[in-house]
Amino acid sequence: MNCTECGEKTTKQAKFCSECGHSLRDSGNVNINSGDNSVNFGQQNQVTGNTIHINTNEDSTDKAYIERTKIKPLSIGGTQLKDSWLVITGFLSFFGSIASILGFISTGYQFLFILTMGIGMIFIVLGLVLLKTKHFSFPPFFNLESGSKGEIYITKVEGSCPKCTGTLKLRSIGSKNNKATVIRCTRNPDHLWGFDPTVLPDL
Repeated sequence: MNCTECGEKTTKQAKFCSECGHSLRDSGNVNINSGDNSVNFGQQNQVTGNTIHINTNEDSTDKAYIERTKIKPLSIGGTQLKDSWLVITGFLSFFGSIASILGFISTGYQFLFILTMGIGMIFIVLGLVLLKTKHFSFPPFFNLESGSKGEIYITKVEGSCPKCTGTLKLRSIGSKNNKATVIRCTRNPDHLWGFDPTVLPDL
């Protein structure tokens, strides 16, 4: 065999070329795949003592960038709500309604307390989600987000599609029991990306 650097004859057992000092060890494995970045050889061709670099162009994928285009505090009577308040209010409404239903069985007020109990459950779920993830989406309408101190905001998230001139908005896709919130282009529905609310700056 010959040195791949200077062409000097050498043996298979040699680790370095005696003429130029070039390393004769195999520098690594060559992975040959099919596709745009593949390397194909004929049956009689061999690749010996050479390094082949295949550029996979991993950074060429279009990336979607989004931002909040609307931030509005969620307030009642001039007081901004907090995520912990939703949980507390929800529990009080839920258990208070259960006690009231037992006292108003077979009366016209029973439905009112059942409705109040359902609203309390919704408050509990919203509050717990905001406490944990700080984000709850109602695509395509708006989002509820909690700030660093637990304040609740109504927000809207949008962006520009990197593949066309469309606008990126949050959408809910999937089956009824397996919904997922994604970023989808308004011009071409095939342009979509997964949505990660943690990429947004804290409120």
